[in-house]
Amino acid sequence: MGVKFRTTKNKFPEMVKTANSLNGRKVQVGCIQGDHAWLASIHEYGCNIPVTDKMRAFLHSKGIHLKKSTTVIKIPERSFLRSGHDENIDEVLKKADKLVSLVIGGQMDEQQLFEAVGEMLATKIKTFARDLSSPPNSDFTIEEKGSSNPLVNTGNMIEGISFEVS
Repeated sequence: MGVKFRTTKNKFPEMVKTANSLNGRKVQVGCIQGDHAWLASIHEYGCNIPVTDKMRAFLHSKGIHLKKSTTVIKIPERSFLRSGHDENIDEVLKKADKLVSLVIGGQMDEQQLFEAVGEMLATKIKTFARDLSSPPNSDFTIEEKGSSNPLVNTGNMIEGISFEVS
């Protein structure tokens, strides 16, 4: 004696269609727009700032006396986007896997899935950036901004971390 199942509606074609609609879509997370993008790229990759006579005079007035041989000031790399992604992506993907089953089952739509993943990763990267402490700021920078946290001054750059779904 066997057990027989009978369904009134075959949902499989609809599930396949939903799964296929996820293909090619993506979530971009980072400092995507405006001044935040410019500032984020400086911190993410570091940069060399050429020392001008005007800069040398300004720094001298602040008590920083550069050697004549100093021709650039180096802002060190503080990768918060790439490193924040790498540190958190496994957890985000695990959550995304669970959400995909909700989408395929019809309990969540595709846009909600991508927004949940984008929001989760953006939040994780913001936390990573706030907690980053190395390499430290120079003594001059700490004195000027009143904080030793390398990526936090006004907080605008970190709050500028967002996501786009395409």
